[in-house]
Amino acid sequence: MESTRLRVDRIDVWQTDNEHTLSLGVAGVHVMLIRLRYDGWVDEVINGTGAVAAGPGAWTLIGHELSLEFGPRAAATLGFPCDCRLHLDVDDDAVQHVRAALLEILDCACFVVDPAEGRVTS
Repeated sequence: MESTRLRVDRIDVWQTDNEHTLSLGVAGVHVMLIRLRYDGWVDEVINGTGAVAAGPGAWTLIGHELSLEFGPRAAATLGFPCDCRLHLDVDDDAVQHVRAALLEILDCACFVVDPAEGRVTS
């Protein structure tokens, strides 16, 4: 599947005793949940229909552009392209929440983050 660019206009982040979750949505409907389950320290992605697959192996957040790199099996399960690109149509504070959540949730994935304070890579 080729890369497409999804527009996200809502983010929510929550943490419980069992998980830490980032929700990305558009027009009031969640498109993607990125979750770390503390039982086993498993990161996973859940699409809008409830399909679950392994989290991305790498991600990049530059400005308001988020790129997630899924393996072929995860991409097929989720119905997303392997190179899944999202435009975060949210304010800068929300982007900072996304960055903080992804750094914690996808701790083992390779990443590039380019905030105003300077570029960070793993």
